[in-house]
Amino acid sequence: MKILIIGSSGAGKSTFSRQLSEIRGYPVLHLDKVWHKTDYSDEARDYLRLVQREFLAAHENCIVDGNYSMTLDTRLAEADLIVWMKIGRIAAIRRVLGRTLHHRLTGRNRSDMATNFKEKIDKEYWGFLKFIWNFPQKNEPRIQELINKFDKNDKLVYVRNRKDKEKVIQLLKV
Repeated sequence: MKILIIGSSGAGKSTFSRQLSEIRGYPVLHLDKVWHKTDYSDEARDYLRLVQREFLAAHENCIVDGNYSMTLDTRLAEADLIVWMKIGRIAAIRRVLGRTLHHRLTGRNRSDMATNFKEKIDKEYWGFLKFIWNFPQKNEPRIQELINKFDKNDKLVYVRNRKDKEKVIQLLKV
């Protein structure tokens, strides 16, 4: 089973991916770990796509954690289950601010992030928070359009709260 975990930054994708990996024993590809090692160029986008293809081809059962709608088509073609983490914008921003503060205080990166990535509170960071705030209006329609294009609505599960999360966990424990 190939599971995609998608949603806004701060939605809890990586945490949930790790939980599912523990339950199922599936390897996880954290797209942030790949993308933030690059220079964010067109070549980097091609590299991100290649890494996903190779990972999906190498594993009959796996989890891919990350949104990156620019390469979502690569993952959707292979998806057996799509878990769309949909939490409120305020909660997402609160989580991102919390993890940034944690990183700044401890100097340690998240396990799902590239080791060379350094979180800075600068103009780019404020743009990132704006991206999260606008995600429901600007990005979700495009994601849904891709899911429709690949006819994967029957593979789609929304997680909006702990109860939804628990339902997915129970489903996958079987």
